[in-house]
Amino acid sequence: MTNIKTILTPLLASLFLIVGCAQPVNGDPAAPENQIPEIHRPDPYQTPTEPTATSPERPTVEMSEVDLATLQPTPPGPATPEPAPVEDAGTVTPEPTPAPAPTPTPEVDAGTPAPTPTPTPTPTPTPTPAPAGEWLRTQGNKILMPNGQRWHGRGANLHDTRSCNACTSGAPNVNEVKRRMDMLVDEWKANFIRLDLESYATQSGRANWNSIRVDPAYLAQVKEIIAHGMTKPGLRIMISLWIDPSHTANGWPTADTAATWRILAAAFKDEPRVMFGLVNEPQANFNGALDAQVWQAMNDTVQAIRDVEGNGPKHLVAVQGTRGWSRVLDYYVTHPITAGGGENIIYETHVYDAQSQFNALFGRPSQTLPVIIGEFGPAPGFMSMADTLALMQQARQLEVPHLAWTFHQRCPPNLIEETAPGCGINMPLRPTAWGQQFKDELARPW
Repeated sequence: MTNIKTILTPLLASLFLIVGCAQPVNGDPAAPENQIPEIHRPDPYQTPTEPTATSPERPTVEMSEVDLATLQPTPPGPATPEPAPVEDAGTVTPEPTPAPAPTPTPEVDAGTPAPTPTPTPTPTPTPTPAPAGEWLRTQGNKILMPNGQRWHGRGANLHDTRSCNACTSGAPNVNEVKRRMDMLVDEWKANFIRLDLESYATQSGRANWNSIRVDPAYLAQVKEIIAHGMTKPGLRIMISLWIDPSHTANGWPTADTAATWRILAAAFKDEPRVMFGLVNEPQANFNGALDAQVWQAMNDTVQAIRDVEGNGPKHLVAVQGTRGWSRVLDYYVTHPITAGGGENIIYETHVYDAQSQFNALFGRPSQTLPVIIGEFGPAPGFMSMADTLALMQQARQLEVPHLAWTFHQRCPPNLIEETAPGCGINMPLRPTAWGQQFKDELARPW
């Protein structure tokens, strides 16, 4: 993802930043229809002088059915506020995963050579054996469980060890990701997680930054996180290439993206509760002139995954909206993905909009396509807490799986409070107002 010119505005007691910016759709960047919200995201080219995060943009969408005149831009705030305090870079030292104690050498007679001690392997969670009936499938506009019932997936985005660029400066801490997953699933009762993978084109001062294609240690971290998730009955995890240097400047997949997916598809080929999300957010393209090109890039990447799967079971693969920062699914309604016969393809939209836009963004497409909402959350001036509540209610009515943004303290809109500066390892995980609303809704039957 790439950044554009942004203006920081202060928020309420939630302490997160939301950025208002404009992309000209019809030539006038000052026009109301060209005002777009931006959610906090790390800059792929930022040098992390401290473990922090910056952000690329999040526009609303131009489409005939969406009354963009109703979306009011975020008013400029006063002078840029001081950023939230963070630890001194020299004091942020994430806790490493404890190394197992070596097996002691047994005592032997003086004349007997001592045997070579056997090292104790690093313990990893034992995944729950997958019953034959755990593969999801699509049928028409439905996502079905093996028993034929609709799958009701709901949960949140969860970041990998790089943690929205907040933890790239220190040693990766898989245990922190597991701890947050435990809270989200065991206490908040989520049954669906979007695991956001994060890689960068340049090191720029980071200690952890490279893609799984060249960093086997990073792939091992992802495997360990997934293995932990698979110990939780019923949990399904969608692996998403959230930030990846293989994406085009507009967020489309490329041949290098397909190569990354071949590695991931092989790593999780036999795991029925893992799903794949190709990219994060195809940007701009507001009038849809490039829809066919985005479609082709998505279709080619799906084919790379299907080639790895061969004659085996087919994972659910999410393709993202072709424009408007993944908002718009219209092109897929008339041009569904064809790779692999179109089997088990789901269509992902991101919604940071008022209730008046819901029908266009996911209501109408879900009548013909199996749709999921991969991100949503309050964005001042664009999506209120009343809107997020309405989205969860409407998604349940339409039986559309949905994922809140995000189980993090420094990647707004945040579900948890920033109770410690910096990377936040072992900090108390307390919900924000947005997090509490979301947690309360997870407690409602569906």
